[in-house]
Amino acid sequence: MENTIRTGLFGRRKEIGRTASEAVSSKAEIPEIYAAQAEKYIKLNKIAQNNGIVLLGSDFFNSMPACELKQALGFDCCLYNRSFDGLTVADSESVYTNVIADMLPSKILIQLGETDLERGFRPIPEIISSYRNLIASIRKHDRKCEIVIVSVCENNSGIQPEEFNKQLEKLADENKCSFADISAAFSNDAPDIKAFSLLKRFMRDRITFCEAMNMI
Repeated sequence: MENTIRTGLFGRRKEIGRTASEAVSSKAEIPEIYAAQAEKYIKLNKIAQNNGIVLLGSDFFNSMPACELKQALGFDCCLYNRSFDGLTVADSESVYTNVIADMLPSKILIQLGETDLERGFRPIPEIISSYRNLIASIRKHDRKCEIVIVSVCENNSGIQPEEFNKQLEKLADENKCSFADISAAFSNDAPDIKAFSLLKRFMRDRITFCEAMNMI
């Protein structure tokens, strides 16, 4: 099938006309373990709007009912959850390239590292290095995309992410990204709702006076 190009919002261009299988196979870097979910997302991307807000994460973000929370909390934006179960930081760059890059999001909120910490195969400096590569890949593809790095929460697997989150905050500062601390969400009775409430201000172009006061 011959590819076509259409112009999205703000003059950006978006490629259409490929099937999901063609899109995945043309960017073969994506690991097979994510292929089925990637295929589903690529099909959904055909009806997605450019310049929306994208969530990219592992188990916590993947299980979050983001669209329901968005409606329940009265948040008006184009929000797309493109998270994967068990996604590692090392694999996230290929996932971004295959699934998210063509969406040209205005913002991308990234919460990764929980899978890496649970498995314990790689030390924190190596995980942070992979995170840095992901940021560089996003910036290379789209310098206008705002990047929000989201802290990792404690979970039922018993991970202790305090040191990792400190390194994430440092990474965000060094790369001129925003840092969203949602570490308090796990202790809440409704972690999804608490986390989304904390992230809400990072999805807006402007924050409210009440949100600004809560930051102090």
